[in-house]
Amino acid sequence: MKKILFGAFLALAGSVFFAQASGEQAQVKFVKGNLSDKIEAVKSSGDGALAKKAVDFVVENAVLLKGDRDLAGLAVAGILSYPADLYKKSPVAALKDFSDVFYGLDDTNVRVSVLEKISAFYEQQAFTDWTAFVNGYLAQKVAAGGSADETAKKSVAALAVVGNGSSFDVLYSILKQNIWSDLHPLVMESLTKIADKSLNEIFDAIDKAELVELKQLSKIFVKNEQISAALRSEIAEKALNRSMILSGNSSPSQDMAAFQLEAAQVLAQNKWTRAGGLAKDYFYVAKGAYNGKALTAQQWTDAIACVEALASRGAVLPLAEYLDQMNKAQEAGNSPDKAVVLAVINALANLGDKSSFDCLLYVTYVRDYPEEVAVAARNALARLKW
Repeated sequence: MKKILFGAFLALAGSVFFAQASGEQAQVKFVKGNLSDKIEAVKSSGDGALAKKAVDFVVENAVLLKGDRDLAGLAVAGILSYPADLYKKSPVAALKDFSDVFYGLDDTNVRVSVLEKISAFYEQQAFTDWTAFVNGYLAQKVAAGGSADETAKKSVAALAVVGNGSSFDVLYSILKQNIWSDLHPLVMESLTKIADKSLNEIFDAIDKAELVELKQLSKIFVKNEQISAALRSEIAEKALNRSMILSGNSSPSQDMAAFQLEAAQVLAQNKWTRAGGLAKDYFYVAKGAYNGKALTAQQWTDAIACVEALASRGAVLPLAEYLDQMNKAQEAGNSPDKAVVLAVINALANLGDKSSFDCLLYVTYVRDYPEEVAVAARNALARLKW
């Protein structure tokens, strides 16, 4: 047993000695060698201290060796091997090293390596100055115009990891300005990843948006099932409210009415009853759109179902008043759409509020209503809660 333990000790001691010797050889190779030797030393050693020396060497000689491919190779090796413990100990110092390399060498591979390492470090320990760094660089690229290079693409991808509300404007500006169309899917993915950190910025964008932009914001945040139902509903509520404000300034359009219905349906599907008051107001907007032929009868019945689901008791009065109006129209010979009448009756039945008794009873006495409508009214009356 003693022999086994002694053998294990010798093996361990040997491996430690070998590692130390290899580390010293790598350091000697780094100090004495040319740039290619230095690159090989950093790559083969796995020594964080040597990686830091490589970064320092690159920064010190960036001006003198501007454009040198081997210096860029050493920068990549140093950045990719940069020690995580050094970053955790002093993220400010690490950021300075990375920034000096990033801006000191105008090389795509170097900059992509820096952005990749920033993302890797941020996942281990968040440091918001990284966010400002990537935001700033991407904002410069957007302002400069031209086509998107690999560093622009990598910056967009990095913001999916390190981004927050401060990143929203620079990412969204790519979509608003309609530049770099090949990056739009990646931009939307990054916006999706930071949605929960950007709610105030999303709301600000909605508050200023016209219909075209509302549709774009909805595509990113409301129709996107990668985002939580609660967050999607908050954004849908805000977008519906904004669209209703826009509706007040113009005649109803099919595009606007369809957008509003989609937002209302998201709220209803997610049972977002917090928007009950808004849903009650939406009833009158949708009714105007239907009367103005911006909504079809089927769409209007869908809107009625949304209002019932969201507004609950608040929906009873407008629905009852509307049914009363349709009853009078039927008596005057202006028959309303049967599907719409049935939608209102069924909604009142589901709500079961006794205040709808009169208008439902009225249905059963109106001449020339189809029997299906009268039956639905009688069934609704039976479901009222007294």
